[in-house]
Amino acid sequence: MQKLLTLVASASLFAGVTSGAAQAADPGNPPTTKAPASGAATPDYAYLLNILYTGEAWDVVNGGLRQGLSYMNNIDAQLQVDTGKAFGWTGGQFEAEAFYANGVSTGNKYVGAVDQQSPIDTAAGVPMVRLYQLFYDQNFGSTDVRFGIYDLETEFSNTKPMNLFLSKDLTWNTAMDQAGTMPMNGTIGPGNYPYTPLALRVRQTISPSFSVQVAVANGAADNPNILPQNNIMFSTSYGAMFMGEADYTPDKYTKLMLGTWGLTSKLPDFGHYNADGSQHMVYGEVGGYVGGNARLYNAGNRRGLDAFFTLGVSSPQSTNVAGSFNAGLVYTGLFDARPADKVGVSMNINQDSDNYKAMMAAQGQNLGMYETSFEATYRFKVNEYLTLQPDIQYITHPYYSSTVKNALALGIHFELGKVFQW
Repeated sequence: MQKLLTLVASASLFAGVTSGAAQAADPGNPPTTKAPASGAATPDYAYLLNILYTGEAWDVVNGGLRQGLSYMNNIDAQLQVDTGKAFGWTGGQFEAEAFYANGVSTGNKYVGAVDQQSPIDTAAGVPMVRLYQLFYDQNFGSTDVRFGIYDLETEFSNTKPMNLFLSKDLTWNTAMDQAGTMPMNGTIGPGNYPYTPLALRVRQTISPSFSVQVAVANGAADNPNILPQNNIMFSTSYGAMFMGEADYTPDKYTKLMLGTWGLTSKLPDFGHYNADGSQHMVYGEVGGYVGGNARLYNAGNRRGLDAFFTLGVSSPQSTNVAGSFNAGLVYTGLFDARPADKVGVSMNINQDSDNYKAMMAAQGQNLGMYETSFEATYRFKVNEYLTLQPDIQYITHPYYSSTVKNALALGIHFELGKVFQW
């Protein structure tokens, strides 16, 4: 704990020295800001360049794989171009984004849970410089089309209140987040940070409160054998990723979503083997989700209490998460003097699949059926340049283990950035 406090003090000093040349980014979804939503008001600028440094210090003070202190960072550069203002192409937006992340993985080295505790944890164990997003988005009124390399997580299985939390169990639903993951001898996941695919997305607005969107992406967002490198890979083994979602949003605080997804990659059929003893493989994994958010109490001027939940399921033969459920509460503007601060509590439950559990039992590892995690966090802007977010996470039965002790992780997340508009 003393080491964590020392590191936090050093980070704060660094932020104070450099903040005069920086402006904090939108505190929505670290480590990267999102492009304006399709159909949103046209921005006043033609070009936007956002440079963002995100740092996280973690101290696993109890349980997990081991106790210890870790520090992760991410340097992100994002360029947005409004083609209407820049070139006269009405309704268009171009975006390019790249990042550097160091090779530290708090989740894999210290906690050992199903998913990571941080949005900037790449889990790769090696430093990487990557092209993160490169796409063009064109709005045709009620129809919006996006094509290029982009993070599917920014638009699917997503609610605004859950964006406060750092745990990847809360980024979308874990059942989908683990689809086709490389630890399961598959691809490298469903198409979100840090491995983003080439994708085509079409969104249709049916009424002011109802819309549907579908996306198709290549099944291996990058080369599973060379993690730090960008690749666009097409093969029958890696297949394709399909997503579809219907959204009902009657007001800015309310959303109901219903989605489905499918992955056509070649994946292991856990617990089943060929006549020669080799792992039996199957093509395809499917799943679905339902979720939403609503304002429970409105204090005015964007202040109030919001709730959210997401339930996700997956076909069980090729995954270690057959189902997941997350839920939480977020209060904006708890104190009169700080109307933009956000405080939240959340929980997530991951359910192991019977196939994976049986396979691991045959290898001498007896796993339980559930991993449960809890998170409490508070996000606030110190000034216009610096945002801080202390965070506490408690994970029971990490990776369903009956022998690994419950993990308690204390963290501090901070963002320091500069936004240029012209």
